[in-house]
Amino acid sequence: MSASIWWVWVTEALVTGSLSMAAAAQDLSPLQTVELLHEAMAQADAATAAALLHADYRGMSLQGASEQRHVYVETRDKAVRDIAALHAGDWQIRFLKTSTLTDSNGMAHVWARYVFYYKGAPNHCGYESYGLFHDRGTWKIISFADTDNVLKGRSVDEVCPED
Repeated sequence: MSASIWWVWVTEALVTGSLSMAAAAQDLSPLQTVELLHEAMAQADAATAAALLHADYRGMSLQGASEQRHVYVETRDKAVRDIAALHAGDWQIRFLKTSTLTDSNGMAHVWARYVFYYKGAPNHCGYESYGLFHDRGTWKIISFADTDNVLKGRSVDEVCPED
């Protein structure tokens, strides 16, 4: 392949990146689908996030100090709008440990212990639970739930011990 043809191919690949990500999602495992959602969040890529979330997606987060816990609930549209409003590089979610259960009939569950970083600093930790359905050849995230525990300078092992 000549250098000029190669550059045209690279440019087209970059321009159609969101489409390529969505197409590549067809070959992803449930865990890889969740990891791609995290990457979309880190890059403020609402188009990729929208492609990964099922039309009926719901998210829930148990937040606040132990004596004042509350449940935050989001719809798919709110999640996509929130991701679009992020600044690329501000959010990063790192998995410390994961497990995946997959049903051969099209359902999967991803469980993960995580640490959330905001602008490069550890902010909170907890556990995440993702429900996925295999829909038209791709895994779609139908549900999300997590525990959101603020670190406030404490270690992850202190605030979110491994069970």
